[in-house]
Amino acid sequence: MFKGKISTVTADRATVVFDDGQTISVAVSDIEGMVKVGSEISILLASLGSEDAGRTKIAQGLLNELLKG
Repeated sequence: MFKGKISTVTADRATVVFDDGQTISVAVSDIEGMVKVGSEISILLASLGSEDAGRTKIAQGLLNELLKG
């Protein structure tokens, strides 16, 4: 899972910057939750057919963060 921060937002696009300096531009409508500059987001890349495994990985990561809390 990749974690990044939203660096810019326009009416329909958001630019996400990752720790290594790479950036991507995504549609604001594809981002769940509040879309604003500085928001941290997570991106999980999953090949077709393995989406359920990807969702499980996200759930495990969230649970681990809550338990550390």
